[in-house]
Amino acid sequence: MKLEEIINNQKVINLNQLKNDQELLKQIQTKLNLLGLYPGGLLIDGDYGQRTEAGLVEFCNFLNINNMNTGQFDGIFAQKLLNFPVLPFTLENAKNRGQVLSHFLAEGKAFKKNDKVAFLDRGINNSPYEAEIGQYAERLQVKPDGQNLVSLGNKTVLSNTGTTITFKSYPKIGIYPDSEIDEQSLNFLNDDITQACICIGSFVDEEIKVHWLGKHAQEKTQFWSATKIIPILNTVSLANQKFSHIEIEKTMIATHPFYDLVTDVISYQEKIGTSNAVAAMFKQFQTPKDLETWVKNITGNQDLIFRGKYHDPPLIEEPKLLKQITEEILLTGTSVDHNGENHVSAYDLTRFISLLGWHHHISQEARLPGAQWHSLKTVVKAMGTDKARYADAAIKRLGLQSVIKSPVIISKLGNGDSNTRNKTEIVYVAFMQFIDELQKSSNKPSKLRTLCMTLRGAKAIGKTVELDALMAAEVTEILRRVVTEELV
Repeated sequence: MKLEEIINNQKVINLNQLKNDQELLKQIQTKLNLLGLYPGGLLIDGDYGQRTEAGLVEFCNFLNINNMNTGQFDGIFAQKLLNFPVLPFTLENAKNRGQVLSHFLAEGKAFKKNDKVAFLDRGINNSPYEAEIGQYAERLQVKPDGQNLVSLGNKTVLSNTGTTITFKSYPKIGIYPDSEIDEQSLNFLNDDITQACICIGSFVDEEIKVHWLGKHAQEKTQFWSATKIIPILNTVSLANQKFSHIEIEKTMIATHPFYDLVTDVISYQEKIGTSNAVAAMFKQFQTPKDLETWVKNITGNQDLIFRGKYHDPPLIEEPKLLKQITEEILLTGTSVDHNGENHVSAYDLTRFISLLGWHHHISQEARLPGAQWHSLKTVVKAMGTDKARYADAAIKRLGLQSVIKSPVIISKLGNGDSNTRNKTEIVYVAFMQFIDELQKSSNKPSKLRTLCMTLRGAKAIGKTVELDALMAAEVTEILRRVVTEELV
């Protein structure tokens, strides 16, 4: 049976009938999931259990209807559930962070297969945004017109505290904005988020200005595979400094197209090699010392170490970046072994991904040296394939799918177990941009939201499912605060 049948046929069913109608229960669970009242994933199974009952009780209590008390479900109940507006209920409901985490954790426990977890390993093939990746590069060139599409402006007032935030100029290459990073601004994050850095952008006179937020954002530590974006961007920078006209998508290493190699690093699909082996290969285009110096010269942070590899030996020890068809050599790698540590900060990674996402909207002096958009857009497309889908989960949990237009989600995961720290750790570096039409029904212009983040979480070894759920919950809370302008 369907909810529509109850309405159209003026049926009334009792609780026992409901419990035994798997088709109807799946529909109810799906609707409750959209409202944030029931976990998703494999738990939408048509089985009546404690979670289904709790979701129905909360729904009925919110609307002050007594169907759960009477055990009778009629057309009025069915119509209310079918037509209940997702927004703004889900945004308000998501303030219950314990419930948000509980639902993600339940979904995670239901999902677990071997060593895979629900959100870190979800994969681009299960993302509703997979088909939009090809449009990301074009969307990143959009600027507000000031009428139909606006930004936050030079100053904005936080809706929760009334604090006025003034956006500052994006720093030039080599300038470290340490004094601008508000290290108290992310204290709302869970204690298991050990390091975090968020940079929120606002258009002022057609140029991005920024506000930095942090939690131990400048503390150097291990960020696992999230740092793999650095040697990729370094390769683009080196190639375009020598050959500004060369489009990186029209290059290859050995017989492997550049885009396919970067996609293997990001997506973990291993069509050419492991993510570790390909990322290690990209490091070979500079010596460890030179690459580390380059990183310091980009972010301005002199307190970092970037001389390590990624567990696997390089896919190719001495790679050559070649022009496709002609096989002209553009870059030649070195055989020097990268055999140290990769200890950077959350700020460093946020800075790098912001250089990619905001390339069009920052000054020439602030851009990645030499890098041309015709090459960077290839990296953008590849980074859309990250297998970690925390942003996807956050958008769905907040019920924002219908009001978010032209989304861009590029990201890079990192994870591993540290025996020295006795911790399992997950890292998420992401750039998000979208047109927010939340206020469109009030005849207010849409807003362009654009931000970068780096989160690093840690729990005891063996708690990967719990940490995965926590990361999804914290990204959800960040996004909620962004759209409600509690965090800018």
